[in-house]
Amino acid sequence: MAQAPAPAPAQTGAATAGVTVTTGATVYDTAGGVVGTVDSTDGTNAVINTGTVKAAVPLTSLGKGAQGPVLALTKAQLEAAAGQQQAQASAEFKSKLVPGATVYGTGGAQLGTIKSVDATGITLTTTDGDAKLPMNGFGPGPQGITIGMTADQLKAAMGAAAPAASASAATATQAEAATTSTDTAAEATTTAATTPKAKRKPR
Repeated sequence: MAQAPAPAPAQTGAATAGVTVTTGATVYDTAGGVVGTVDSTDGTNAVINTGTVKAAVPLTSLGKGAQGPVLALTKAQLEAAAGQQQAQASAEFKSKLVPGATVYGTGGAQLGTIKSVDATGITLTTTDGDAKLPMNGFGPGPQGITIGMTADQLKAAMGAAAPAASASAATATQAEAATTSTDTAAEATTTAATTPKAKRKPR
């Protein structure tokens, strides 16, 4: 979730300090336009859902208006700020996806270490072997790089992927063999068709 800092709202007749923010409340800009609704609040920040992004905004950035909480950013400005910060956070996280980095699962258990990273995914070395996972399956966690599965779930996924890979290899081998047989048959037909028949001697 993007953490978009917001400046304190301008102190106008429509916005004063001391606003009480509750979950579900609609947040407005200083012109009265709807910014979004409050998804949650922890007493320090309010998570505002604009319908496009969710941004955590300090409660000190919200003022009190006639209709409800007021923010000194429009919906478009908040979304732009959230998008920019999310891009920065994503770039910072991706810089940590390097060979040798430790990867954790849900619950904090260590699953393995990153072996390699390429455009198609990340290869993870575990005690049960290597597993290639999509990059979007990795995210930041309390201990570091985290994927949304336990060690048992990862092991089960690796076990399910192995027969599929073997089946694909077998299918490819069969296809190659079928192609070779077809080519051989075609070659034999061509040879038979181009071999001239012996002329019969006149009696």
